[in-house]
Amino acid sequence: MRPIALICAVTSLLSANGGIRPRGSATDYPVHVTQDGATIAVAVIPPAQVRKLFATDLNAGGYIVVEVALYPEPGRDVNVSTGDFMFGVASEPSSVRPLSPRTIAGAMDRRNSPRERTTDVATTVGYESGTDPYTGRRVSGVYTGVAVANGPQGTLGPASGGPDPWSMQQELEERSLPEGKITQPVAGYLYFPKVPKKPKYAVYEITYYGASAKVNLLVQPAK
Repeated sequence: MRPIALICAVTSLLSANGGIRPRGSATDYPVHVTQDGATIAVAVIPPAQVRKLFATDLNAGGYIVVEVALYPEPGRDVNVSTGDFMFGVASEPSSVRPLSPRTIAGAMDRRNSPRERTTDVATTVGYESGTDPYTGRRVSGVYTGVAVANGPQGTLGPASGGPDPWSMQQELEERSLPEGKITQPVAGYLYFPKVPKKPKYAVYEITYYGASAKVNLLVQPAK
């Protein structure tokens, strides 16, 4: 492969990974820490801002959105994986991993879809006429048929009340934290299920499992 073609292929691969533009520096995030040759910065996105950022109603679905950015040190490369992050409440033993866009889209689609559908069987009766292809004679007669439909009174089941799951999955994937080996700053969102009711004045704890050790970042809950 020629050098120019190789550059184009790499650029296309990075663009396909999605993500968002990192902020100017790690200090532009509420919390940041340096670990394993990179600075990890995080911010919990307030529900009101989540509503503006996404067509998918993540607030109603019970999800917390966390913006994560990684800034590699010059000359260093870092492997990024969404599985390296966990989310919980400080001082509480339970924590959760981020959910994939596909999982969220499926759950949201089931949530928006009708809970129950009924199946009706209807018999149809009609009259038709035509030409016999073998004899060329005009023929006519009565026919009967059976139709199956979902929904009350023989109607089709109602469509989902929200966006289709593919659109939701695509939207979330395009803004997710990119994965793979990086040498330049990257940023994106992680989507976590809401944790159990937190104690008063508690703060969120985001744990990053680096190559050599884990680090904990404490973030104030989004308003």
